[in-house]
Amino acid sequence: MSLDLLEQLRKNFEYDRWANDRYGKALSAMTPSPEKAVKILGHILFAKDVWLARLLGEDLSRFSSPFPEQNLPDCLKKLELVQDKWGRYLAGSTEASLAETVLYTNLQGKKFRNKVQNILVHVVNHSSYHRGQLAPLVTAAGGQRPDTDYIGYVIEIGEGGPA
Repeated sequence: MSLDLLEQLRKNFEYDRWANDRYGKALSAMTPSPEKAVKILGHILFAKDVWLARLLGEDLSRFSSPFPEQNLPDCLKKLELVQDKWGRYLAGSTEASLAETVLYTNLQGKKFRNKVQNILVHVVNHSSYHRGQLAPLVTAAGGQRPDTDYIGYVIEIGEGGPA
């Protein structure tokens, strides 16, 4: 069975949710949570939120710093909110909408255009990149670094495992 592009992107966002949730739980288990790690998690959520706002054509004036000042409880609330908003967006997406071009302005005021599918891939990759930054911060602070590899996710959902 092969997945079409839209189904694969939806699966990638479910993986991203799973992995971000794991870091939220790992940071919650630490006392105190490393400040820099919380800031990076906040940045991941900021980026997911701003990219969705761009796709929806929303006013971006509510977004200022890409590293917003947030504590861990605020990040955890935002994590659920942003993940749910993405879930609704992806549920309403179609194969045709993936090929649409979106015009948007970045936070420095420069205008860009990109296809929706490229933005979706970017959002997941951006989160993965920054989770890579979280790993050594959690470990150095004595926390338990979660396994957030994609293959671990597909095994957990029953699509792989020992032979």
